[in-house]
Amino acid sequence: MNAYVSGATFERKVRTDLTSHGYEVMRAAGSKGSTKADLVAIKPGQILLVQCKRDGQCIRAEWDRLVEVAGWVDAVPILASSGPKGRGVLYTHLLGPKRRYSRVQPVATFALGEKAVA
Repeated sequence: MNAYVSGATFERKVRTDLTSHGYEVMRAAGSKGSTKADLVAIKPGQILLVQCKRDGQCIRAEWDRLVEVAGWVDAVPILASSGPKGRGVLYTHLLGPKRRYSRVQPVATFALGEKAVA
């Protein structure tokens, strides 16, 4: 399985999970554009911009752009990654720009359906 197919498969897994939690989800296939959001998930009173990375590793440029664009529309910037042993999906709220040379990043665990507080 090549990287594109693997990534697209994981995006569909995240989309299914978000849908099962009551979100309407739009997928941006090949989201190599300027926003870096793979999925946009909408629920009354909440918009999530979701970057899907199975391994949870997001480069600084993508991270910072997602946080920036989310701020424009009062959305919650989320990094979705695979759960333990590839089971489930973990959601991480990106609280600010990625810090250079730091092992500790501005993040918080995000549970679907909760209201994010910046």
